[in-house]
Amino acid sequence: MKGKNDSKAGGGEIMTTEQHEEHKQHTFDCFCKRSLKYEAYNAYREIRRRQERQVNFSELLSEDMEQLAVCDSYPSECAAYAVGDEEILIQSDRLADALNALSKECREIILMYFCLEMPDREIAEHLDISRRTVNTHRRRAFQELQALMERGSK
Repeated sequence: MKGKNDSKAGGGEIMTTEQHEEHKQHTFDCFCKRSLKYEAYNAYREIRRRQERQVNFSELLSEDMEQLAVCDSYPSECAAYAVGDEEILIQSDRLADALNALSKECREIILMYFCLEMPDREIAEHLDISRRTVNTHRRRAFQELQALMERGSK
């Protein structure tokens, strides 16, 4: 029994040019169909592999969803403090209220130290005071800030 890709010439017979062209066409058709079949197989396999690794949002726990969430923040929603050439934005209302309760000098020292990561020596040079004064103000301001924050949380 002959398939559709088999030539009309039997074994040992010589093919005519027309038969040879038809054979080449059938062979090429077979090659194309086989290539498409395996490409489709690979594509479906890749889709299945991705689906196995993906998790639907409906299946996520609320804790996992919170980790994926992104909240937009806008400068108008923050408290802004000008310290030297920098502007520092504080998002926490409690922290902003506590910072506002400090004196201007103590607030600047705290913001320079914690937000701008400046050492006491640089803060002293910037404010034109001694390093020891900066250290004392920073420690006292930090203790006052802690007390204000603790009172605010109760």
